[in-house]
Amino acid sequence: MLRHCDVRCGDCEHYDEEGCEQAAEALVLDGWPRLSACPDESADASRCPEFLASAASGLALDEEASAARAHARVSTIKGYQSW
Repeated sequence: MLRHCDVRCGDCEHYDEEGCEQAAEALVLDGWPRLSACPDESADASRCPEFLASAASGLALDEEASAARAHARVSTIKGYQSW
């Protein structure tokens, strides 16, 4: 598994609705004949060797992480208040 997980093709900087040149090249290197790779936006990209997180996906991940930290802080405060 690569350093990224739970990502979609639509989260990649290389994603294009007309096809993904990086995915096509990775398939060639893996022994497949030259193909046109046109993954859906929602396709799992966690194992793609050419995945590069786009700026928009990075912002969304930062926002999710921030929300998770805020939720953890609120839970901790509620735990102290119940003493």
